[in-house]
Amino acid sequence: MNIGNRIRELRIAKGMKISDLAEAVGIDSANISRLETGKQKSFTEQSLTKFAEALGVSVAHLFTPSENTITVYKNSNVSSSTGEEKTVFRVDILDVNASAGGGFIQGSDVIDVIRSIEYNNERAIAMFGGRTPDSVKVINVRGDSMAETIEPGDLLFVDVSVNSFDGDGIYVFGFDDKIYVKRLQMIPDQMLVISDNPKYREWTIDKSNEHRFYVFGKVMISQSQSFKRHG
Repeated sequence: MNIGNRIRELRIAKGMKISDLAEAVGIDSANISRLETGKQKSFTEQSLTKFAEALGVSVAHLFTPSENTITVYKNSNVSSSTGEEKTVFRVDILDVNASAGGGFIQGSDVIDVIRSIEYNNERAIAMFGGRTPDSVKVINVRGDSMAETIEPGDLLFVDVSVNSFDGDGIYVFGFDDKIYVKRLQMIPDQMLVISDNPKYREWTIDKSNEHRFYVFGKVMISQSQSFKRHG
């Protein structure tokens, strides 16, 4: 199993932020983020002991699949046992914004979970197909360059298992130190970066600047958070 995922599960179940765990273990928050996302996979016996102590479990428990434990999730009304857990598809809302505009500068490489949305399996299949909960994340949108397709403040459900161009569509991607949500379209020798709002000009990614470009995921669904006053 992916021990980074397991550490993340235990951290969230305990109501700890990444910074809390980093302080308890004695390493910086960026390292915790890399461990949990699988970018860093090496663990020493000493570091495993520190993680276990910080999370209040035994070292062996770090290698125990989550379905063998009882977990209470923060911001959730569900207290899950083995049978109940399998009926819940839990999607994390990340503390990150993507710009539908000039680019949002992410202040840190540490991305934490704000809360989660839970669906029953039937609803999850209708919304996300055969994707797993780990591959679906929710982020927020700033800016109006994708209006009227995506409005400022909308929630985006992103397939984070897509880490390269996977056909024309709307993507969350990085360019330099900025995070964008834009429509990408491949044409010969270059990729168009398109804003659905005609007030914004399109731009291109080609061999000269592709090293500055990286894909975080492909947008599947957007959900409006707008309020309408009726009196």
